[in-house]
Formats: sequence, C-alpha cells, structure tokens
Amino acid sequence: MIIYIVYYACTHKSIELNKKKSLVLLVGVVLFLAITILTAESFFLVIKQLILISITFTFSYLLLNSYRFDYIKLFKDYIILITLAGIIVVIQFFGTISNLTFLVDYSYLGLDTGGIRLNAPRGRFHSWFYEPSFMAYAFMPVIFIAVARLFGVGNLLSIRRSIFLIVILFMAKSTLGLLGLLLSVFILILSKYPIYKKPIFLLCLIIGLIGSSYLIYKIPAVKFRIDETYTLFKARKVTSEEIAKTNLSTYALYSNFKITQASLREAPLFGTGVGTYELNYDKHLNNVIPTSNWRNNFKINRQDANSLLFRILVETGLIGTVLLILFILKNKIPYRQVNSTIQQNLWMINNGILVLLTLRFLRQGHYTMLGFILMILVYYMTNQKTKRIAQI
Repeated sequence: MIIYIVYYACTHKSIELNKKKSLVLLVGVVLFLAITILTAESFFLVIKQLILISITFTFSYLLLNSYRFDYIKLFKDYIILITLAGIIVVIQFFGTISNLTFLVDYSYLGLDTGGIRLNAPRGRFHSWFYEPSFMAYAFMPVIFIAVARLFGVGNLLSIRRSIFLIVILFMAKSTLGLLGLLLSVFILILSKYPIYKKPIFLLCLIIGLIGSSYLIYKIPAVKFRIDETYTLFKARKVTSEEIAKTNLSTYALYSNFKITQASLREAPLFGTGVGTYELNYDKHLNNVIPTSNWRNNFKINRQDANSLLFRILVETGLIGTVLLILFILKNKIPYRQVNSTIQQNLWMINNGILVLLTLRFLRQGHYTMLGFILMILVYYMTNQKTKRIAQI
C-alpha cells in the first residue's frame, strides 16, 4: 500500500478533495485524539493503530480517486476478481477429486491458503483465501449483487454468472457466508416488495426463511458449529473439560465474548482506546476462561477480538459503537422502484456492503484487512452520489 501511495503521489498532479468534509473529518480526528489521550490505556498502541488505519485510508482514497470515484466501474473490476476466485474454487474441486495437490494448495506461489489441504477433502474450498470465512467476506458484496440480479435489479451481473457465484459460495460451506446469503434475500424481499402491506405474503416470507434456515442448519459443518456454540453459551459455568473439547473457532468466539464483557464493566463509555484490545485480552483471559489446552497454549484473536462488534465495544466503548451503528444506518440507500439502472447499481453496491458490515460485526475484527476501510468509504460515497443524482 505504501508503494502505491508513493507511486500515486509521483504520477498524479492533484487529488480531488471536498474541503468542507475534509475539515469535518479533521475536527473529528482531533476530538478523537483528545479523548484517547485522556482515556486510553496505551497511547503507543493507539498511535500504532491510527498509523495503520491512516495508511489504509490513504491507499483506499487514492484508489477511488484513480477510478475518478466511479464506484460502478470499480465494482465491475471487483466482480472480475471475485469471478476469478470462483474459477479457482472449481479448479480446487477437480484437483481434490484427481488428487492433484498443486491444483488445490497454492502455497508454492507464496499464497497463504491456510488449511486448504485439510478443508478441501471435506468439501470446503476457499480459493486463494486463508479460510472459508475470508472468502465469504470477499464474496459478500458481489453475492448480494448476484441475488439482486435474480430479483431483476441492476445489470452488473448476468443471470448465469450470478448463479455460478452463489454456487461457489455454497462450496465454501461457511456459516457466515450462508448467513449473508439469507440476509441478502431478506433485504431484497423487504426492499422490493411491500409485503408488510400483505399479511399472506409476509407469512410466506417468514415460512420461507424458516425453511431455508433449517435446510442450511442441516448442513453438517454448519450444524456442528451452531450446536457447539449454543451449548457453550447456554452453560452457566463452563468447565475446563468443555473448553478442551470445543472447536477452535467456537472457543475464539466464546473467549473473546467473555473478555468483552469483563472489559465493558471497567470502561463502558469510551473504551480503552483503538488498538488496545490485546491489553484487555491479556488482562482478563485467565479470569474468564478456565484452564485448558486452548487457553494455555493459544492466544486466539488476541488483537482483533474475533468480532468487529466486540473490538469496537472494548476499544471505543458504548459511545463509539453507537456512533458507528448510526453512521451505518444513516448511509444505507433505500430502494425505490423508480430508480434508474445507475441508481439500482449504486443501491446494490451499498446494500451489499451493508451485508458485509453486518457479517464483520459478527466476526473478523481487523480494521485494515480484507478491504474493510475501502468498503466503508464506498458505502458512504455511494450514498452521497445517490443523493446528488436524485437532486438532478
């Protein structure tokens, strides 16, 4: 990213900036720093995180500037990238049944594909991504666009490619990915059809969602995760034995949930400062999780809390979390039947990112991974562009 920033600075004479909004952003940053100085547990960690966020933000803004803030063109290129990832999944599938490892694991190319050698024989494919959930995050805005196309909205994808990408998502067998698919269908139905005015349609929707949820739940990998998570969270006092036999991902979710609870009791309003989650992890882990192999030998999601919601709560408190949620709600583009194709495409991009943000709240708390800041910028700017188009 730094190389791109330097290259851009050397090859472009100007950068498009909105002076009024830039001033508001600057004032917000100054206020944030002032609060941080007064409340943060580690000023060094805060500055470190802010530097990383600033670099990623600058890279993302310059990338958008290079596209002349044409978000539709940006997403057309993004769709090509996601389609390529989907083709790689097909190659991995045939590589698995043919026992050709070089078609499945691309670590020899310098790509960190995580546990693909373990996952592929179990029918879980995740292209060049580290794990299935990472692929689901990358796919999700495009999956929303694919589902929308099946509902006759927009023209960024063909029907054939839409079906292809949805099938690829199923091949990842990611619980979060399938949840995102359900959420996409739910948003589209509520947006396009005024079913709340027709009780019979609303009843059919509820029955359909329940039926779809049940079918997804019956997928063995999904059922295992849900059952295990439910068992752990409903227990009044979790024992060392229960922790020891828990799946690693479930343990990560549960342990970081307990750490978030403990941290909020100490700093509920402003949190402990951006980038300081790891301090809370080290401070509370042994107090909230009984001794076990997982606790004693692994520090899972020590920096990102396993969930954006957990991390935001701990680092910025209830005030920061509420402000972020208000920002997301305010910048969601509502669906209108009379919209032009351009407006429909902007709506799809905006709401696809909304689904992604929802999934990030549930899991994956890194601020600078998987294009999170870029997506936040596009989410906000598509809303602003839609407002400008509506005024013409």
